[in-house]
Amino acid sequence: NDLQWIASARGAEAWDLCKQLQSVPRAESFRTVLSPDQLHFLQCQTEFALGPAKSKVAEPWNWFWTKILLEQASDEWTAQETAKDFPASASVVDGCCGAGVDAIAIARHLAQHQAIDQRFWAIDSNPVACQLTQFNAKRNGMALSPMESRFEDISLSRSTWLHLDPDRRVSGRRVNIHATEPNWDVISQRISQAPGASIKVAPGFQPERDFRWGECGPPQVRRWISKDASVRQQRLYWRIPRWHNATRVVSAFRNDIGWHHEIFEEYLDRTELFLTNYGYNPIEHDASQLDDYDFVADQDPALRAANCVVSLSNRLGIKVMGNEFGYNAANRIIPHPMLRWFRVLDVLALDRKRIRAMSRSLKVGRWELKSRNVDVDLVQWRKELIIDTDSQQMGWLLITKVGKRHVCIVGEAV
Repeated sequence: NDLQWIASARGAEAWDLCKQLQSVPRAESFRTVLSPDQLHFLQCQTEFALGPAKSKVAEPWNWFWTKILLEQASDEWTAQETAKDFPASASVVDGCCGAGVDAIAIARHLAQHQAIDQRFWAIDSNPVACQLTQFNAKRNGMALSPMESRFEDISLSRSTWLHLDPDRRVSGRRVNIHATEPNWDVISQRISQAPGASIKVAPGFQPERDFRWGECGPPQVRRWISKDASVRQQRLYWRIPRWHNATRVVSAFRNDIGWHHEIFEEYLDRTELFLTNYGYNPIEHDASQLDDYDFVADQDPALRAANCVVSLSNRLGIKVMGNEFGYNAANRIIPHPMLRWFRVLDVLALDRKRIRAMSRSLKVGRWELKSRNVDVDLVQWRKELIIDTDSQQMGWLLITKVGKRHVCIVGEAV
């Protein structure tokens, strides 16, 4: 009823007024009388558009949500990128369409090749999700008619590619992959029958060696995706031609260059990290070695989530401090979209008095802190540092562990 009303002339007028004012005005501001439910709907959707939806979609006023479906949704930029994983001529089913971000992106990608009639299906067991997907698609220039059905109840052709986001239950609670809705055994069977499949899981999902994959077997490729220095999702791929030469892919979006992908062919997991380090000489015992390097770098978090920091460091010929989650060190800047470089000004022991004295002498207007492999209260440390309110300069403290020593690298971004 809410969506029917907002699509009506009176509802559209009320929504346009909220957009114009960037708030929900008082009831008397509307030409027609609104019911309490209508005012509540406007209030909720306006809060979404002004707040969390901005990080999800480019035009937040073109989308409507429930709180849970907004939390679960892919962001639009990532959805557009992962839609390209499917061949443009493919037939695809989105088995849990939610509010429609992935579904609309896939449909738009497929439509560039030919009409999507009988080639794309959006499905969800939640009737509200189906309504939202249809409504959001129309507001964003696509015509979709989602099917309300449980994924396990639909009949799929063996020529249909599979997209699925089973990360959470309808309640929004994060769960183990074997406790998903749909059931993993059903998903595994469907993956084994499809030409290819893309399954979205939590960024931190790390299967053990004896993980029970079921009929589909383990994925050929795992992919971690970040945007704005935040890991948005992990994808598991079966028979996706785009990444045929990879076992792990790390993708990062930057506003200045768009998407950048690093492809890794070696197989990595928690039990085999030592193989990556074999023959490599990290800075892990002697903190005095840091004096030999003029620059340090912090990596995109997707590299760390994928356990690929050491692999990329080997590729670029730069050092890693401590373990595979430490900063990089080099004598010159190696430009790379997944590295943020800092010039080393000083290397100090992690001593509060010394660091506070240093902050007094540098005269910077703002301090930013990062920590790798050391558990510290960064908020409290920042409060203790001295700033110069007349200075526009920003200082950085990069805290890490080398051997048994906790060290603080004082730097400036370059």
